[in-house]
Amino acid sequence: MERALRVTHEWFAHHSGWAAPDVDTLAEWAADGMCRCPDECLVSPAGCCEHGLASWALVLEAQAAEDRRRYLRRGSTGPRT
Repeated sequence: MERALRVTHEWFAHHSGWAAPDVDTLAEWAADGMCRCPDECLVSPAGCCEHGLASWALVLEAQAAEDRRRYLRRGSTGPRT
């Protein structure tokens, strides 16, 4: 998964105009047991496509985890102004 996330972030750097799907779209895909990658390939929610890109579910899950880590690190040193 780490490699797929790296490949996906490299893809983001070279392709403009992409946008993460909204929560409702992710929920619809999950209900269907599928997901898309940023290049529109269909994969499982925990998968990556033949081009090496991670699913949007994995990308957004990794981003949320990073946001939580940053929040906890910031919270452990007190509020920043």
